[in-house]
Amino acid sequence: MNAADLLTLVLNGAFTILCSLIVTYYIFMKRLTRSWFYACWAIGFFIYGTEILLRASGFPIEISEGLLFVAFLFFVSGIWHLLRARQFLLMIGVTLCFLAISGLFYALRAFSFAFLEFVGFTVIFLFVGIAILQHRLIFGRSAERLAIGWILLYFSNVLLTEQGWIIDVFAILAKLIILLGIVNYDFIVIADKIREKRFPPPEAGFGREGGLKLLLSSENSSANQREGNWLRKKVVENVKEGSDTIVCVFQDVVPHKELRAVKWISPEKVSIYLFSSSAQKTKSEFTVLPMGLAQIGAALSQATKHCQTSEKGCAVVFFHLSLLIHLYGAEAVYAMLLNKMGYLRENGITLFAVFYPSMHGDQSVVSLFTRLADEIIKL
Repeated sequence: MNAADLLTLVLNGAFTILCSLIVTYYIFMKRLTRSWFYACWAIGFFIYGTEILLRASGFPIEISEGLLFVAFLFFVSGIWHLLRARQFLLMIGVTLCFLAISGLFYALRAFSFAFLEFVGFTVIFLFVGIAILQHRLIFGRSAERLAIGWILLYFSNVLLTEQGWIIDVFAILAKLIILLGIVNYDFIVIADKIREKRFPPPEAGFGREGGLKLLLSSENSSANQREGNWLRKKVVENVKEGSDTIVCVFQDVVPHKELRAVKWISPEKVSIYLFSSSAQKTKSEFTVLPMGLAQIGAALSQATKHCQTSEKGCAVVFFHLSLLIHLYGAEAVYAMLLNKMGYLRENGITLFAVFYPSMHGDQSVVSLFTRLADEIIKL
């Protein structure tokens, strides 16, 4: 093995362990829900990376292959945790068969049959790949990156076996795609929903229903004062009722001193989410997140999870919707809100969105969002 091949092999192993550390970090920072799936993939990545580094160090091939089996068992155990019970039992039986066949082929490697080595590698990747592809077929694009990354990892190990450093470059790329798929927000939500396995209570359908309420405002000099007065009044009302208020501010359009004043009305009942591309120092006071529709949608679901079990519901305030429309376009913002309407209604979450009709020259944009709203409130 020349120097270039050894270097890329070590980088491959180090990156695989880094994937494990990233998933673990996300779990402890609560950006990923603590679950068997994420724990298994974090452990699997770590063992897989260790196996690669041992191989680079010249350890006996039997030890590294044993670790590879263990790592893949963790991978498949994690992905199967997301499948339904019957499918889980079926896939367990299929896996045991694959493991038996795979062990047989690897035992026959002593005869140096290249074909048997190829089949053995295929079987090892297949028993993880089948579970991933099954998840992809059932739950759609949420598992697409995971499936693409795993297929690419398989082809890089099988088709590029004799290509030296190229195999490790493609393997690193494949693991990067897998990592992006694991931490993808849509995939996380689906994983959470599957794991919850909740059944509706007898009173389902009769509780407090959420929805969208547009706060129509004008762009004159007193607009900020009116909106601030309304927000403080609303927070006080919610605190008296025992419900929470979540304020989402985009690109620092509300002065931080006003946000502090609102927060300290009741720090336990008021949360401030600041979506900003520049704010840094306020991270100790508010939850500062990068600006983007995906981040906003993710934060909305994460921040309101506790509302699912609360009889009081909660209120979310957007400052302001018109800014999102100008930044990302009416179609994209409308699609995001439309996709969230069912979640808002069934969990008793009322979304108050400040909207400036005069900012939108196209009247069809105004009509689009006013028709989507359950109520129009003029400030």
